[in-house]
Amino acid sequence: MRGHQSYPAIILVLIGAIIVCGCIAAGGDDDRISANGTVTYVDLEGGFYGIIADGGERYLPIGLEDRYRVDGMRIAFSGRIVPDAVTLQQWGTPIEILDIPWVDSQPGAGIANPAAAWCIEQGHTYEIRKNSDGSEYGVCIFANGTEVDAWDYYRQTH
Repeated sequence: MRGHQSYPAIILVLIGAIIVCGCIAAGGDDDRISANGTVTYVDLEGGFYGIIADGGERYLPIGLEDRYRVDGMRIAFSGRIVPDAVTLQQWGTPIEILDIPWVDSQPGAGIANPAAAWCIEQGHTYEIRKNSDGSEYGVCIFANGTEVDAWDYYRQTH
């Protein structure tokens, strides 16, 4: 009989451990950002391209594709901060670009994905994912970790 009395205590400890692990795992999105900004050429350390977000934050995109290396290009982007990155440039926060769903290389010539732009405008993270057949789809990720299809979210709110 005495062994059965410890079962509730063991169950409570296990539930507590699961909750703690879940909270730690949920905190993993703190390093993700989504913003609108302007690609800019910075003439330091041999020259490189950075992104100045509309809020004034400076980001150093690691491996920015050549097609986005246009001084003055307006973009919407989502990325992951790379805190341990070692770079020659001492400018901005290093980020790995996850997606650039919207580009405007000249005033009035934007080629936006409305669902992606809406997701980012609402302060969420937008990512492109691949199905097993290779087709792509957009996902809007909320601060609490909830993921929804970007087009479904767009249609529900418009």
